Amino acid sequence: MLYNKLKKMKNKTILLKSFLLIFILAIGILVYFTGGTKNSYAHLIYLPIVISGYFYGLKGGIIAAVISGFVLGPLMPIDSEIMLMQQTQNWLFRMVFLIIIGSFVGYLFANLEQQIMKNRKLAYFDQETGLPNKSTLKNVIENKINNEKEFHLFILTINNLLNIYKLTGFSNFPDYVDLLVEYIKEYPALEKQIYYINENHYGIILDKDRVDDLVAFTNDFLQYLDQPLNFGKISIYNNFTIGITTYPDYAKKTDRIINQAFLAIKKAKNKKLPFWHYEDINFQEESTNLDLLAEINKSIQNDNFEIHYQPKINLKNQSIQTFEALIRWNHPGKGYISPAEFIPLVEKSSLIEPLTEWVIKAVLADIKKFKANNNSLEYDIAINISARNLQQPNFVELLINYLKEYNVDPQNFSIELTETDLMVDIENNINKLDQLKEKGINIYLDDFGKGYSSLKYLKEIPIDYIKIDQFFIENLTEDQKSFDIVYSIIELAHALNIEVVAEGVETEAQLKVLKDIDCDYGQGYLFARPDSKEKIIKYLEKAAELNYEK
Repeated sequence: MLYNKLKKMKNKTILLKSFLLIFILAIGILVYFTGGTKNSYAHLIYLPIVISGYFYGLKGGIIAAVISGFVLGPLMPIDSEIMLMQQTQNWLFRMVFLIIIGSFVGYLFANLEQQIMKNRKLAYFDQETGLPNKSTLKNVIENKINNEKEFHLFILTINNLLNIYKLTGFSNFPDYVDLLVEYIKEYPALEKQIYYINENHYGIILDKDRVDDLVAFTNDFLQYLDQPLNFGKISIYNNFTIGITTYPDYAKKTDRIINQAFLAIKKAKNKKLPFWHYEDINFQEESTNLDLLAEINKSIQNDNFEIHYQPKINLKNQSIQTFEALIRWNHPGKGYISPAEFIPLVEKSSLIEPLTEWVIKAVLADIKKFKANNNSLEYDIAINISARNLQQPNFVELLINYLKEYNVDPQNFSIELTETDLMVDIENNINKLDQLKEKGINIYLDDFGKGYSSLKYLKEIPIDYIKIDQFFIENLTEDQKSFDIVYSIIELAHALNIEVVAEGVETEAQLKVLKDIDCDYGQGYLFARPDSKEKIIKYLEKAAELNYEK
Protein backbone atom coordinates (compact mmCIF):
# COMPACT_ATOMS: atom_id res chain seq x y z
CA MET A 1 0.00 0.00 0.00
CA LEU A 2 2.85 2.43 0.89
CA TYR A 3 4.57 1.60 -2.38
CA ASN A 4 1.43 2.41 -4.36
CA LYS A 5 0.98 5.74 -2.55
CA LEU A 6 4.59 6.72 -3.24
CA LYS A 7 4.22 5.79 -6.91
CA LYS A 8 1.15 8.03 -7.12
CA MET A 9 3.33 10.88 -5.84
CA LYS A 10 5.81 10.20 -8.65
CA ASN A 11 3.05 10.68 -11.19
CA LYS A 12 2.67 14.26 -9.94
CA THR A 13 6.03 15.12 -11.51
CA ILE A 14 5.94 18.96 -11.47
CA LEU A 15 4.75 19.11 -7.87
CA LEU A 16 7.36 16.60 -6.70
CA LYS A 17 10.23 18.28 -8.55
CA SER A 18 9.20 21.66 -7.16
CA PHE A 19 9.11 20.20 -3.65
CA LEU A 20 12.60 18.70 -4.03
CA LEU A 21 14.07 21.96 -5.34
CA ILE A 22 12.48 23.95 -2.51
CA PHE A 23 13.68 21.32 -0.04
CA ILE A 24 17.30 21.73 -1.24
CA LEU A 25 17.07 25.54 -1.09
CA ALA A 26 15.48 25.38 2.37
CA ILE A 27 18.35 23.21 3.62
CA GLY A 28 20.81 25.70 2.10
CA ILE A 29 19.11 28.59 3.93
CA LEU A 30 19.07 26.58 7.17
CA VAL A 31 22.80 25.83 6.81
CA TYR A 32 23.59 29.50 6.14
CA PHE A 33 21.63 30.88 9.13
CA THR A 34 22.89 28.20 11.54
CA GLY A 35 26.51 29.02 11.00
CA GLY A 36 27.54 27.59 7.61
CA THR A 37 28.91 24.26 6.44
CA LYS A 38 30.96 23.79 9.60
CA ASN A 39 27.78 22.70 11.42
CA SER A 40 26.06 19.30 11.18
CA TYR A 41 22.93 20.74 9.53
CA ALA A 42 24.86 20.51 6.23
CA HIS A 43 24.37 16.75 6.32
CA LEU A 44 20.60 17.25 5.79
CA ILE A 45 21.43 17.78 2.12
CA TYR A 46 21.58 13.98 1.73
CA LEU A 47 17.80 13.77 2.24
CA PRO A 48 16.63 15.40 -1.03
CA ILE A 49 19.36 13.48 -2.91
CA VAL A 50 18.10 10.15 -1.53
CA ILE A 51 14.48 11.10 -2.26
CA SER A 52 15.38 12.13 -5.82
CA GLY A 53 17.27 8.87 -6.31
CA TYR A 54 14.24 6.94 -5.06
CA PHE A 55 11.73 8.59 -7.37
CA TYR A 56 13.90 9.33 -10.43
CA GLY A 57 16.67 6.74 -10.30
CA LEU A 58 20.26 7.33 -11.38
CA LYS A 59 19.51 10.51 -13.33
CA GLY A 60 17.47 12.03 -10.50
CA GLY A 61 20.14 11.25 -7.91
CA ILE A 62 22.89 12.89 -9.98
CA ILE A 63 20.86 16.05 -10.79
CA ALA A 64 19.86 16.51 -7.12
CA ALA A 65 23.52 16.01 -6.10
CA VAL A 66 24.77 18.65 -8.54
CA ILE A 67 22.15 21.21 -7.41
CA SER A 68 22.89 20.43 -3.76
CA GLY A 69 26.61 20.78 -4.44
CA PHE A 70 26.10 24.28 -5.86
CA VAL A 71 23.77 25.33 -3.02
CA LEU A 72 26.42 24.31 -0.48
CA GLY A 73 29.18 25.36 -2.85
CA PRO A 74 30.91 28.63 -3.85
CA LEU A 75 28.38 30.99 -2.20
CA MET A 76 28.05 29.08 1.06
CA PRO A 77 30.56 30.10 3.76
CA ILE A 78 32.23 27.68 6.12
CA ASP A 79 31.35 30.09 8.93
CA SER A 80 28.56 32.56 8.19
CA GLU A 81 29.19 34.59 11.34
CA ILE A 82 32.63 35.72 10.19
CA MET A 83 31.87 35.07 6.49
CA LEU A 84 34.79 32.67 6.07
CA MET A 85 34.32 31.29 2.55
CA GLN A 86 35.16 27.79 1.31
CA GLN A 87 38.10 27.05 -0.90
CA THR A 88 37.21 25.87 -4.39
CA GLN A 89 38.67 22.40 -3.91
CA ASN A 90 36.56 21.97 -0.74
CA TRP A 91 33.15 22.52 -2.31
CA LEU A 92 34.17 20.71 -5.52
CA PHE A 93 35.22 17.70 -3.46
CA ARG A 94 31.87 17.85 -1.62
CA MET A 95 29.99 18.01 -4.95
CA VAL A 96 31.89 14.97 -6.31
CA PHE A 97 31.12 13.10 -3.10
CA LEU A 98 27.42 14.07 -3.32
CA ILE A 99 27.32 12.94 -6.99
CA ILE A 100 28.78 9.58 -5.95
CA ILE A 101 26.14 9.28 -3.24
CA GLY A 102 23.37 10.36 -5.65
CA SER A 103 24.57 7.92 -8.33
CA PHE A 104 24.77 5.04 -5.88
CA VAL A 105 21.36 5.76 -4.34
CA GLY A 106 19.74 6.32 -7.74
CA TYR A 107 21.20 3.11 -9.17
CA LEU A 108 20.23 1.15 -6.07
CA PHE A 109 16.63 2.37 -6.07
CA ALA A 110 16.29 1.94 -9.86
CA ASN A 111 17.31 -1.71 -9.55
CA LEU A 112 15.13 -2.14 -6.48
CA GLU A 113 12.15 -0.76 -8.39
CA GLN A 114 12.84 -3.11 -11.30
CA GLN A 115 12.86 -6.04 -8.88
CA ILE A 116 9.67 -4.81 -7.23
CA MET A 117 8.02 -4.44 -10.63
CA LYS A 118 9.21 -7.93 -11.58
CA ASN A 119 7.79 -9.37 -8.35
CA ARG A 120 4.55 -7.46 -8.87
CA LYS A 121 4.33 -8.85 -12.39
CA LEU A 122 4.85 -12.36 -11.05
CA ALA A 123 2.19 -11.77 -8.39
CA TYR A 124 -0.40 -9.96 -10.50
CA PHE A 125 0.15 -11.11 -14.09
CA ASP A 126 0.17 -14.47 -15.85
CA GLN A 127 3.62 -15.11 -17.29
CA GLU A 128 2.52 -16.86 -20.49
CA THR A 129 -0.29 -14.55 -21.61
CA GLY A 130 0.81 -11.33 -19.91
CA LEU A 131 -2.79 -10.84 -18.73
CA PRO A 132 -3.60 -9.58 -15.22
CA ASN A 133 -4.36 -12.61 -13.07
CA LYS A 134 -6.93 -13.59 -10.46
CA SER A 135 -5.18 -11.54 -7.74
CA THR A 136 -5.50 -8.43 -9.91
CA LEU A 137 -9.14 -9.28 -10.61
CA LYS A 138 -9.78 -9.47 -6.87
CA ASN A 139 -8.08 -6.09 -6.31
CA VAL A 140 -10.19 -4.48 -9.05
CA ILE A 141 -13.40 -5.96 -7.61
CA GLU A 142 -12.50 -4.79 -4.10
CA ASN A 143 -11.75 -1.31 -5.42
CA LYS A 144 -15.15 -1.16 -7.16
CA ILE A 145 -16.87 -2.39 -3.98
CA ASN A 146 -15.07 0.27 -1.90
CA ASN A 147 -16.18 2.92 -4.40
CA GLU A 148 -19.75 1.53 -4.40
CA LYS A 149 -19.61 0.92 -8.14
CA GLU A 150 -22.18 -1.62 -9.39
CA PHE A 151 -20.90 -4.09 -11.98
CA HIS A 152 -21.37 -7.43 -13.74
CA LEU A 153 -18.67 -10.10 -13.53
CA PHE A 154 -18.41 -12.40 -16.57
CA ILE A 155 -16.31 -15.56 -16.40
CA LEU A 156 -15.72 -17.25 -19.76
CA THR A 157 -14.72 -20.89 -20.12
CA ILE A 158 -13.62 -22.51 -23.37
CA ASN A 159 -15.33 -25.91 -23.56
CA ASN A 160 -13.17 -27.27 -26.39
CA LEU A 161 -9.86 -26.05 -24.98
CA LEU A 162 -8.25 -29.51 -25.10
CA ASN A 163 -8.87 -29.86 -28.80
CA ILE A 164 -7.63 -26.34 -29.52
CA TYR A 165 -4.50 -27.16 -27.54
CA LYS A 166 -3.93 -30.28 -29.61
CA LEU A 167 -4.65 -28.44 -32.85
CA THR A 168 -2.29 -25.52 -32.23
CA GLY A 169 0.39 -27.51 -30.45
CA PHE A 170 2.19 -26.74 -27.18
CA SER A 171 4.52 -24.07 -28.55
CA ASN A 172 1.85 -22.19 -30.52
CA PHE A 173 -0.95 -22.25 -27.94
CA PRO A 174 0.09 -19.02 -26.11
CA ASP A 175 0.10 -17.20 -29.48
CA TYR A 176 -3.42 -18.44 -30.13
CA VAL A 177 -4.56 -17.25 -26.70
CA ASP A 178 -3.09 -13.82 -27.51
CA LEU A 179 -5.07 -13.76 -30.77
CA LEU A 180 -8.27 -14.83 -28.99
CA VAL A 181 -7.86 -12.23 -26.23
CA GLU A 182 -7.30 -9.43 -28.73
CA TYR A 183 -10.39 -10.55 -30.64
CA ILE A 184 -12.49 -10.49 -27.46
CA LYS A 185 -11.20 -7.01 -26.57
CA GLU A 186 -12.46 -5.69 -29.91
CA TYR A 187 -16.07 -6.34 -28.92
CA PRO A 188 -17.86 -2.99 -28.35
CA ALA A 189 -18.91 -2.01 -24.81
CA LEU A 190 -16.23 -4.10 -23.07
CA GLU A 191 -13.78 -2.26 -20.85
CA LYS A 192 -10.90 -3.75 -22.86
CA GLN A 193 -9.43 -5.59 -19.89
CA ILE A 194 -9.50 -9.37 -19.59
CA TYR A 195 -8.29 -11.22 -16.50
CA TYR A 196 -6.56 -14.60 -16.57
CA ILE A 197 -8.02 -16.90 -13.90
CA ASN A 198 -6.60 -20.17 -15.18
CA GLU A 199 -5.88 -21.74 -18.56
CA ASN A 200 -9.57 -22.28 -19.24
CA HIS A 201 -11.24 -19.36 -17.43
CA TYR A 202 -11.08 -15.64 -18.16
CA GLY A 203 -12.79 -12.81 -16.31
CA ILE A 204 -14.36 -9.60 -17.60
CA ILE A 205 -15.78 -6.80 -15.44
CA LEU A 206 -18.49 -4.63 -16.95
CA ASP A 207 -19.97 -1.63 -15.16
CA LYS A 208 -23.69 -2.07 -14.70
CA ASP A 209 -24.55 1.29 -16.27
CA ARG A 210 -22.93 0.22 -19.57
CA VAL A 211 -25.55 -2.48 -20.20
CA ASP A 212 -29.29 -1.85 -20.53
CA ASP A 213 -30.38 -5.43 -21.25
CA LEU A 214 -27.95 -8.03 -19.87
CA VAL A 215 -29.54 -11.01 -21.68
CA ALA A 216 -29.58 -9.25 -25.06
CA PHE A 217 -25.99 -8.06 -24.52
CA THR A 218 -24.76 -11.57 -23.61
CA ASN A 219 -26.52 -13.20 -26.55
CA ASP A 220 -24.94 -10.68 -28.91
CA PHE A 221 -21.54 -11.17 -27.24
CA LEU A 222 -21.81 -14.95 -27.69
CA GLN A 223 -22.70 -14.52 -31.37
CA TYR A 224 -19.55 -12.44 -31.71
CA LEU A 225 -17.50 -15.16 -29.96
CA ASP A 226 -19.10 -17.84 -32.14
CA GLN A 227 -17.06 -16.76 -35.17
CA PRO A 228 -14.07 -19.01 -35.96
CA LEU A 229 -10.62 -17.40 -35.76
CA ASN A 230 -8.01 -17.82 -38.47
CA PHE A 231 -4.75 -18.94 -36.86
CA GLY A 232 -2.09 -19.45 -39.45
CA LYS A 233 -3.64 -21.67 -42.10
CA ILE A 234 -6.35 -23.16 -39.86
CA SER A 235 -9.74 -21.87 -38.76
CA ILE A 236 -10.48 -22.52 -35.08
CA TYR A 237 -13.94 -22.53 -33.52
CA ASN A 238 -14.21 -21.64 -29.82
CA ASN A 239 -17.09 -23.07 -27.82
CA PHE A 240 -17.75 -20.76 -24.85
CA THR A 241 -19.90 -20.99 -21.75
CA ILE A 242 -20.32 -17.81 -19.70
CA GLY A 243 -21.18 -17.47 -16.01
CA ILE A 244 -22.41 -14.06 -14.86
CA THR A 245 -23.07 -12.50 -11.47
CA THR A 246 -23.90 -8.94 -10.49
CA TYR A 247 -22.71 -6.78 -7.60
CA PRO A 248 -24.38 -5.93 -5.25
CA ASP A 249 -27.42 -8.07 -6.13
CA TYR A 250 -26.32 -11.35 -4.55
CA ALA A 251 -23.09 -10.80 -2.62
CA LYS A 252 -20.84 -8.03 -1.32
CA LYS A 253 -17.56 -9.91 -0.80
CA THR A 254 -15.00 -10.53 -3.54
CA ASP A 255 -14.49 -14.29 -3.14
CA ARG A 256 -18.22 -14.93 -2.99
CA ILE A 257 -18.81 -12.84 -6.13
CA ILE A 258 -16.21 -14.86 -8.07
CA ASN A 259 -17.60 -18.15 -6.74
CA GLN A 260 -21.08 -17.13 -7.89
CA ALA A 261 -19.83 -16.64 -11.45
CA PHE A 262 -18.32 -20.15 -11.38
CA LEU A 263 -21.58 -21.57 -10.03
CA ALA A 264 -23.35 -19.83 -12.91
CA ILE A 265 -21.05 -21.62 -15.38
CA LYS A 266 -21.89 -24.95 -13.75
CA LYS A 267 -25.59 -24.14 -13.92
CA ALA A 268 -25.32 -23.21 -17.61
CA LYS A 269 -23.57 -26.47 -18.45
CA ASN A 270 -26.08 -28.52 -16.47
CA LYS A 271 -28.91 -26.87 -18.38
CA LYS A 272 -26.94 -27.13 -21.65
CA LEU A 273 -27.19 -23.35 -22.12
CA PRO A 274 -24.47 -21.01 -23.42
CA PHE A 275 -24.68 -18.72 -20.36
CA TRP A 276 -26.35 -18.32 -17.01
CA HIS A 277 -26.87 -15.28 -14.77
CA TYR A 278 -26.39 -16.28 -11.15
CA GLU A 279 -29.50 -16.61 -9.05
CA ASP A 280 -29.46 -17.33 -5.36
CA ILE A 281 -29.87 -21.11 -5.44
CA ASN A 282 -31.81 -21.74 -2.27
CA PHE A 283 -32.65 -24.79 -0.26
CA GLN A 284 -36.05 -25.12 -1.87
CA GLU A 285 -34.51 -25.78 -5.32
CA GLU A 286 -32.10 -28.35 -3.89
CA SER A 287 -34.95 -29.95 -2.00
CA THR A 288 -37.00 -30.10 -5.21
CA ASN A 289 -34.15 -31.90 -6.98
CA LEU A 290 -33.85 -34.44 -4.18
CA ASP A 291 -37.60 -35.03 -4.26
CA LEU A 292 -37.48 -35.50 -8.02
CA LEU A 293 -34.65 -38.05 -7.74
CA ALA A 294 -36.64 -39.96 -5.11
CA GLU A 295 -39.63 -40.05 -7.48
CA ILE A 296 -37.39 -41.25 -10.33
CA ASN A 297 -36.21 -44.15 -8.19
CA LYS A 298 -39.82 -45.04 -7.34
CA SER A 299 -40.85 -44.76 -11.00
CA ILE A 300 -38.09 -47.16 -12.08
CA GLN A 301 -39.44 -49.73 -9.65
CA ASN A 302 -43.05 -49.12 -10.74
CA ASP A 303 -42.36 -49.04 -14.52
CA ASN A 304 -43.62 -45.47 -14.94
CA PHE A 305 -41.12 -44.86 -17.72
CA GLU A 306 -41.87 -45.56 -21.36
CA ILE A 307 -39.78 -46.03 -24.48
CA HIS A 308 -40.75 -44.08 -27.57
CA TYR A 309 -39.15 -44.82 -30.92
CA GLN A 310 -38.23 -42.67 -33.87
CA PRO A 311 -37.26 -44.30 -37.18
CA LYS A 312 -34.18 -43.53 -39.22
CA ILE A 313 -34.98 -43.70 -42.92
CA ASN A 314 -32.62 -45.14 -45.52
CA LEU A 315 -32.48 -42.29 -48.05
CA LYS A 316 -31.34 -44.61 -50.82
CA ASN A 317 -34.47 -46.81 -50.86
CA GLN A 318 -36.81 -45.08 -48.36
CA SER A 319 -36.90 -48.19 -46.15
CA ILE A 320 -36.81 -48.33 -42.35
CA GLN A 321 -33.88 -50.22 -40.96
CA THR A 322 -33.18 -48.63 -37.64
CA PHE A 323 -34.81 -46.79 -34.71
CA GLU A 324 -33.65 -44.61 -31.88
CA ALA A 325 -35.11 -45.45 -28.46
CA LEU A 326 -36.03 -42.36 -26.44
CA ILE A 327 -37.07 -42.50 -22.79
CA ARG A 328 -40.25 -40.77 -21.59
CA TRP A 329 -41.42 -40.37 -18.00
CA ASN A 330 -45.13 -40.83 -17.54
CA HIS A 331 -45.36 -39.57 -13.97
CA PRO A 332 -48.45 -40.98 -12.19
CA GLY A 333 -49.38 -37.58 -10.77
CA LYS A 334 -47.80 -35.02 -13.10
CA GLY A 335 -48.18 -36.67 -16.49
CA TYR A 336 -45.35 -36.64 -19.00
CA ILE A 337 -42.20 -34.91 -17.78
CA SER A 338 -39.68 -33.72 -20.36
CA PRO A 339 -36.36 -35.64 -20.44
CA ALA A 340 -34.61 -32.26 -20.27
CA GLU A 341 -35.92 -31.91 -16.70
CA PHE A 342 -34.80 -35.24 -15.28
CA ILE A 343 -31.99 -36.67 -17.46
CA PRO A 344 -29.34 -34.07 -16.34
CA LEU A 345 -30.21 -34.83 -12.71
CA VAL A 346 -30.05 -38.58 -13.22
CA GLU A 347 -26.71 -38.40 -15.07
CA LYS A 348 -25.14 -36.76 -12.00
CA SER A 349 -26.52 -39.37 -9.60
CA SER A 350 -26.14 -43.09 -9.03
CA LEU A 351 -29.62 -43.55 -10.54
CA ILE A 352 -28.15 -43.46 -14.04
CA GLU A 353 -27.11 -47.13 -13.73
CA PRO A 354 -30.54 -48.58 -12.80
CA LEU A 355 -32.35 -46.28 -15.24
CA THR A 356 -30.05 -47.33 -18.11
CA GLU A 357 -30.55 -50.99 -17.19
CA TRP A 358 -34.32 -50.42 -17.28
CA VAL A 359 -33.99 -48.89 -20.77
CA ILE A 360 -31.80 -51.76 -22.03
CA LYS A 361 -34.23 -54.43 -20.81
CA ALA A 362 -37.28 -52.55 -22.14
CA VAL A 363 -35.70 -52.08 -25.58
CA LEU A 364 -34.54 -55.70 -25.81
CA ALA A 365 -38.06 -56.87 -24.93
CA ASP A 366 -39.49 -54.58 -27.62
CA ILE A 367 -37.03 -55.88 -30.22
CA LYS A 368 -38.49 -59.36 -29.68
CA LYS A 369 -42.00 -57.94 -30.11
CA PHE A 370 -41.05 -56.12 -33.32
CA LYS A 371 -39.59 -59.33 -34.72
CA ALA A 372 -42.64 -61.32 -33.65
CA ASN A 373 -44.90 -58.92 -35.58
CA ASN A 374 -42.72 -58.77 -38.67
CA ASN A 375 -40.18 -61.55 -38.68
CA SER A 376 -39.10 -60.91 -42.27
CA LEU A 377 -37.45 -57.60 -41.42
CA GLU A 378 -34.43 -56.99 -39.23
CA TYR A 379 -34.44 -53.80 -37.20
CA ASP A 380 -31.56 -52.11 -35.47
CA ILE A 381 -32.59 -50.20 -32.34
CA ALA A 382 -30.21 -47.73 -30.70
CA ILE A 383 -30.19 -46.53 -27.10
CA ASN A 384 -28.38 -43.48 -25.72
CA ILE A 385 -25.51 -44.11 -23.33
CA SER A 386 -24.01 -41.44 -21.05
CA ALA A 387 -20.38 -40.99 -20.03
CA ARG A 388 -21.19 -42.28 -16.56
CA ASN A 389 -22.60 -45.50 -18.02
CA LEU A 390 -19.43 -46.08 -19.96
CA GLN A 391 -17.37 -45.56 -16.81
CA GLN A 392 -19.06 -48.54 -15.13
CA PRO A 393 -16.35 -51.23 -14.87
CA ASN A 394 -18.80 -53.99 -15.83
CA PHE A 395 -20.84 -52.11 -18.44
CA VAL A 396 -19.65 -54.21 -21.40
CA GLU A 397 -20.32 -57.51 -19.60
CA LEU A 398 -23.70 -56.26 -18.37
CA LEU A 399 -24.86 -55.33 -21.88
CA ILE A 400 -23.66 -58.57 -23.46
CA ASN A 401 -25.33 -60.64 -20.73
CA TYR A 402 -28.66 -58.89 -21.31
CA LEU A 403 -28.43 -59.57 -25.05
CA LYS A 404 -27.96 -63.25 -24.27
CA GLU A 405 -30.78 -63.25 -21.70
CA TYR A 406 -33.28 -61.78 -24.19
CA ASN A 407 -31.89 -63.84 -27.06
CA VAL A 408 -31.34 -60.75 -29.22
CA ASP A 409 -28.77 -60.71 -32.00
CA PRO A 410 -26.20 -57.95 -31.18
CA GLN A 411 -26.53 -56.78 -34.80
CA ASN A 412 -30.08 -55.66 -33.97
CA PHE A 413 -28.80 -53.48 -31.16
CA SER A 414 -26.86 -50.19 -31.16
CA ILE A 415 -25.61 -47.59 -28.73
CA GLU A 416 -25.36 -43.83 -29.27
CA LEU A 417 -22.79 -41.67 -27.51
CA THR A 418 -22.03 -37.99 -27.88
CA GLU A 419 -18.55 -36.73 -28.70
CA THR A 420 -18.41 -35.00 -25.31
CA ASP A 421 -19.18 -38.21 -23.41
CA LEU A 422 -16.53 -40.10 -25.36
CA MET A 423 -13.84 -37.60 -24.43
CA VAL A 424 -14.18 -38.55 -20.76
CA ASP A 425 -11.36 -41.11 -20.36
CA ILE A 426 -11.16 -41.50 -24.16
CA GLU A 427 -8.57 -44.30 -24.28
CA ASN A 428 -10.49 -46.52 -21.89
CA ASN A 429 -13.75 -45.76 -23.72
CA ILE A 430 -12.26 -46.77 -27.07
CA ASN A 431 -11.17 -50.07 -25.53
CA LYS A 432 -14.72 -50.76 -24.30
CA LEU A 433 -16.25 -49.80 -27.65
CA ASP A 434 -13.84 -52.18 -29.38
CA GLN A 435 -15.17 -55.01 -27.19
CA LEU A 436 -18.79 -54.13 -28.05
CA LYS A 437 -17.91 -53.84 -31.73
CA GLU A 438 -16.38 -57.32 -31.70
CA LYS A 439 -19.72 -58.68 -30.45
CA GLY A 440 -21.52 -57.10 -33.41
CA ILE A 441 -23.10 -54.10 -31.62
CA ASN A 442 -23.38 -51.02 -33.83
CA ILE A 443 -22.03 -47.71 -32.53
CA TYR A 444 -23.30 -44.21 -33.35
CA LEU A 445 -21.40 -40.99 -32.72
CA ASP A 446 -24.23 -38.61 -31.82
CA ASP A 447 -24.51 -34.81 -32.31
CA PHE A 448 -21.44 -34.76 -34.54
CA GLY A 449 -20.21 -31.21 -35.14
CA LYS A 450 -21.47 -30.04 -31.77
CA GLY A 451 -18.90 -31.73 -29.56
CA TYR A 452 -15.15 -31.61 -29.22
CA SER A 453 -13.55 -34.83 -30.46
CA SER A 454 -10.64 -34.46 -32.85
CA LEU A 455 -10.12 -36.10 -36.23
CA LYS A 456 -7.42 -38.22 -34.61
CA TYR A 457 -10.01 -39.88 -32.38
CA LEU A 458 -12.57 -40.04 -35.17
CA LYS A 459 -10.14 -42.33 -36.95
CA GLU A 460 -9.58 -44.45 -33.83
CA ILE A 461 -13.12 -44.74 -32.44
CA PRO A 462 -14.78 -47.92 -33.79
CA ILE A 463 -18.01 -46.25 -34.98
CA ASP A 464 -20.46 -47.37 -37.66
CA TYR A 465 -22.52 -44.22 -37.97
CA ILE A 466 -22.10 -40.48 -37.53
CA LYS A 467 -25.19 -38.44 -36.67
CA ILE A 468 -24.91 -34.85 -37.89
CA ASP A 469 -26.28 -32.42 -35.32
CA GLN A 470 -29.66 -30.96 -36.26
CA PHE A 471 -28.29 -27.40 -35.98
CA PHE A 472 -26.53 -27.87 -39.32
CA ILE A 473 -29.52 -29.60 -40.93
CA GLU A 474 -31.86 -26.82 -39.83
CA ASN A 475 -29.82 -24.26 -41.80
CA LEU A 476 -28.87 -26.62 -44.63
CA THR A 477 -30.90 -24.95 -47.38
CA GLU A 478 -30.32 -21.37 -46.24
CA ASP A 479 -26.72 -21.18 -45.08
CA GLN A 480 -23.85 -22.04 -47.42
CA LYS A 481 -21.51 -22.73 -44.48
CA SER A 482 -23.92 -25.27 -43.00
CA PHE A 483 -24.20 -26.94 -46.40
CA ASP A 484 -20.41 -27.06 -46.77
CA ILE A 485 -20.01 -28.54 -43.28
CA VAL A 486 -22.65 -31.24 -43.88
CA TYR A 487 -21.18 -32.07 -47.29
CA SER A 488 -17.65 -32.29 -45.83
CA ILE A 489 -18.78 -34.52 -42.95
CA ILE A 490 -20.46 -36.92 -45.39
CA GLU A 491 -17.38 -37.04 -47.62
CA LEU A 492 -15.10 -37.57 -44.62
CA ALA A 493 -17.32 -40.28 -43.10
CA HIS A 494 -17.62 -42.19 -46.37
CA ALA A 495 -13.84 -42.06 -46.79
CA LEU A 496 -13.62 -43.78 -43.39
CA ASN A 497 -16.35 -46.32 -44.31
CA ILE A 498 -18.77 -44.71 -41.86
CA GLU A 499 -22.43 -44.12 -42.72
CA VAL A 500 -24.14 -40.82 -41.96
CA VAL A 501 -27.47 -40.01 -40.30
CA ALA A 502 -28.90 -36.48 -40.61
CA GLU A 503 -30.83 -35.47 -37.47
CA GLY A 504 -33.78 -33.08 -37.40
CA VAL A 505 -34.95 -33.43 -41.02
CA GLU A 506 -38.20 -31.45 -41.21
CA THR A 507 -38.68 -30.26 -44.80
CA GLU A 508 -38.73 -31.74 -48.28
CA ALA A 509 -36.11 -29.19 -49.32
CA GLN A 510 -33.71 -30.51 -46.66
CA LEU A 511 -34.42 -34.08 -47.75
CA LYS A 512 -33.69 -33.28 -51.41
CA VAL A 513 -30.33 -31.69 -50.55
CA LEU A 514 -29.37 -34.63 -48.32
CA LYS A 515 -30.14 -37.09 -51.09
CA ASP A 516 -28.19 -35.01 -53.60
CA ILE A 517 -25.06 -35.05 -51.41
CA ASP A 518 -25.35 -38.81 -50.77
CA CYS A 519 -26.40 -38.81 -47.10
CA ASP A 520 -27.26 -42.37 -46.00
CA TYR A 521 -30.06 -41.88 -43.45
CA GLY A 522 -32.48 -39.21 -42.27
CA GLN A 523 -34.26 -38.82 -38.94
CA GLY A 524 -36.81 -36.18 -38.07
CA TYR A 525 -40.41 -35.00 -38.01
CA LEU A 526 -40.64 -35.12 -41.80
CA PHE A 527 -40.70 -38.92 -41.52
CA ALA A 528 -42.16 -39.57 -38.07
CA ARG A 529 -42.24 -38.21 -34.54
CA PRO A 530 -41.11 -40.40 -31.62
CA ASP A 531 -44.02 -42.63 -30.62
CA SER A 532 -45.02 -45.58 -28.46
CA LYS A 533 -44.08 -49.13 -29.41
CA GLU A 534 -47.72 -49.98 -30.25
CA LYS A 535 -47.92 -47.20 -32.81
CA ILE A 536 -44.46 -48.03 -34.11
CA ILE A 537 -45.53 -51.63 -34.75
CA LYS A 538 -48.48 -50.36 -36.79
CA TYR A 539 -46.14 -47.95 -38.55
CA LEU A 540 -43.86 -50.85 -39.47
CA GLU A 541 -46.77 -52.96 -40.70
CA LYS A 542 -47.92 -50.10 -42.94
CA ALA A 543 -44.39 -49.56 -44.22
CA ALA A 544 -44.06 -53.29 -44.93
CA GLU A 545 -47.33 -53.25 -46.92
CA LEU A 546 -46.09 -50.30 -49.00
CA ASN A 547 -42.81 -52.08 -49.69
CA TYR A 548 -44.68 -55.26 -50.63
CA GLU A 549 -46.93 -53.32 -53.04
CA LYS A 550 -43.84 -51.87 -54.69
